[in-house]
Amino acid sequence: MSDANFGPATQPIQDQLIEFKLFYQANDNNVYHVTCKQILQDYPQGSGNSVSWEDDYDFEFFFQIPNNSTIIFHVTCKLLSFSLMVNLLNNKFYGMDFDLNVLKCRYFLPIHQKLSLEQSLKQILPLFFLQNIPDNEAQGNIENNTFSLTTQQ
Repeated sequence: MSDANFGPATQPIQDQLIEFKLFYQANDNNVYHVTCKQILQDYPQGSGNSVSWEDDYDFEFFFQIPNNSTIIFHVTCKLLSFSLMVNLLNNKFYGMDFDLNVLKCRYFLPIHQKLSLEQSLKQILPLFFLQNIPDNEAQGNIENNTFSLTTQQ
């Protein structure tokens, strides 16, 4: 099992809407930027669940907390090329500019790579969800992996 290289950045979006992000090195030695956004089932489309077709990610799936069927997360994964990581580090630490269009580059992930990524994230995401969802809303047994995932492709 791989470990996330950096801790999550938690951002409450609305009163109870949760979003957090992390960088993750998967079993395939690639690095991904992972974003998890809570989807509220009570909200009409477009009023709190803005999932755009123009979002920049290479793979997505939905993660549902089984003990509370109203808590669902839209998980998106963006493959970061090594050259992009070098550009981001040079920008962050040395102020060097780079072509921002590089961030828009989309990668085709073969089905085996998507499956591997999803399976490895299934092992670590429950820890992040339990840390970022109030105790009374999310419960689960991490040791027995009782969290369920529903995949969208």
